[in-house]
Amino acid sequence: MYYLLFYEVVDDYVERRRAFRDEHLGLAREAKERGELVLAGAYANPPDGAALVFRADDDSVVRDFVAHDPYVREGLVKRWVIRQWTVVIGDQ
Repeated sequence: MYYLLFYEVVDDYVERRRAFRDEHLGLAREAKERGELVLAGAYANPPDGAALVFRADDDSVVRDFVAHDPYVREGLVKRWVIRQWTVVIGDQ
């Protein structure tokens, strides 16, 4: 199954993320290497959020990512949502 993780971030996210970016990207790379994280990236123009695509048996993988993400822990993410996603067209 696929899951989408949406982040809504604080206004000064771009400036504040520098201190936590390496840890955040390390967490994402580890999830990618395990085959859990498929795609991830921040929104552009305006940089007010991010979207991550996970592939897992259930949403616990995504919840674990959120629980360990320094962006969430340090208050850069003001709201997050996990949605199960049914892929109709594309490589599965």
